[in-house]
This record gives sequence, structure tokens and C-alpha cells, in this order.
Amino acid sequence: MKIKRVLAIHDLCSFGRCSLTAAMPVLSAMGHQVCPFPTALYSNNLTYGKFVSRDLTDLMAGYRDQWKQLGLSFDAVYSGFLAGPAQVEQVIAAIEDFAGEDRIAVVDPAMGDDGKLYPVFDASMVEAMKKLVAHATLITPNYTEACLLTDTPWKDAAPTDDELEALCDKLLALGPKQVVITSVPCDKDHLKIVSSEPNQLFPEAYEVKKLPFATCGTGDVFTSTLLGYVLNGKDLNRCVQEAADFVSYVIDTTLKAGTDPKEGVVLEGCLWKLLFPQSKNCTTCMA
Repeated sequence: MKIKRVLAIHDLCSFGRCSLTAAMPVLSAMGHQVCPFPTALYSNNLTYGKFVSRDLTDLMAGYRDQWKQLGLSFDAVYSGFLAGPAQVEQVIAAIEDFAGEDRIAVVDPAMGDDGKLYPVFDASMVEAMKKLVAHATLITPNYTEACLLTDTPWKDAAPTDDELEALCDKLLALGPKQVVITSVPCDKDHLKIVSSEPNQLFPEAYEVKKLPFATCGTGDVFTSTLLGYVLNGKDLNRCVQEAADFVSYVIDTTLKAGTDPKEGVVLEGCLWKLLFPQSKNCTTCMA
């Protein structure tokens, strides 16, 4: 059986589980080869407030040229956190170079949360992301990012079904073939994940448990799991449901662990669940 290859275009945080340190273990556990294409290096994730970083934009064209000389190909190109708007052209070029018509281009337009942009970005990042998502087959913005991409006013309340349908339609109009919106407000204990395709009569919605504290990496875990299932040939709604189930398990595990929220979700002890989703614990699955 051919091992599928993913070009993962994300930053690398040395501490705090997110981006590449979330994508690589998840996709590898699901049987896929992950080839990192780092956009930046960070000493730690942004939730700590202070960090040391290095923008890697100047290396990206050279990486692509070398891979083309080697004749490499990828079954999916998957982009996440970018260091700035200048990297969007590099990601578009990577999609054009390495994601053919029969391949997959996933864009997680990571640029904001809780109704605002991350402090390292400004409005130019939003405009750049609008350009990037037009080249994607699947996009996975959170609710804030979906509002930013569509110039929709953000509100800290559950949107109506009609509002969600309109939001999905606006995102599809930007060019992607499939849309999945995460972290949609629902109630005090839950969030929704909403998926939509052009042939659907209305968006599908799934509820997941809401963490009682802010952390990082849940979106990276979700999109990585989603992509893993897509590569395994499942339809979008089934992929969303199973990825949502895994994220819920990771959240429960993190709550029980009681770790510092800034460290991100506790992923290490959860990866077995991707191989044995019906098992209740790892002892059972290995018996």
C-alpha cells in the first residue's frame, strides 16, 4: 500500500504543542508521511506573550526549487500558520508546483481568534489569505477567521442557521471546493464544527466540548486529523465527524491531565485513538 505524502507548510514552535508539532504526529500516526516546510521558527507558542522567532521566507523559494530538481511529488499540500503576507505567494507556488488536479490542497487560514487578529498580523494578512484560499480544495477557518475572510461582523454569540449558511456560501464563493468552520459559538459548554460543499442543501454541524480555558493547537489537531481521514478516502462529513470525535477525546484527556493550558493540548497519550477509534483505552486496543 502506497504511503501518502503531505507537504506541511507551518511554523515550528519548540515549546507548546501546535502547528508542526501537532500536524506531524497526528498525520504520521494515521499512516501518512509528513514533509515539513517550515514558515518560521518560534521558541514557544504565542500564548506566552514573549517569544524568540526567525522568519524563514527567504528559504522557501530555495526549498521548492530543490524539491523540483529532486522530482518530488505530494498527495496533499497543507498550509497553516504563516509568518506574514509575503509567504502567501510561496504557498500558492507550492500548491501549483506540487498539488496536481488529483491531489489535495488544504488551507487553515490561521490568523485570529476570539473576534480579532493575532497581534503579529494586521489587515494585510486578511487580504493575502483571501487570495490563498482561492487556490485551496478545502479550507478550515475558525469562526473568527471565517468572519474576517468574508467581511462578516463577528459576534460573541451563537449564529443562527441562516447566518451559518450565508457564511459558508460566502466562503465557497472565494474559491475552495469544501469549507469546514471550527469554533463556532454554540452554548457555554460546547462549540460547533460546520461543514459545507456546493452540492449540500445546508451545512452539517457537529458539537464538541469547549475547553474552560484558552490554549493552542486544537485547530491544528483537528485539521490534521481531518486531512488524514480525507487521504484515507472518506467523504467530508464522515471525516469531520471522526476528526471532531478525536478532538473531543484530546480535550477530555487534557482536562484530566491538568497541565498548563499554555503548553497546548495533551496529544502524546491520545494518538493510539486514531488507530483504534472504537476502543475505550489503550490497554484494550493492544489486547
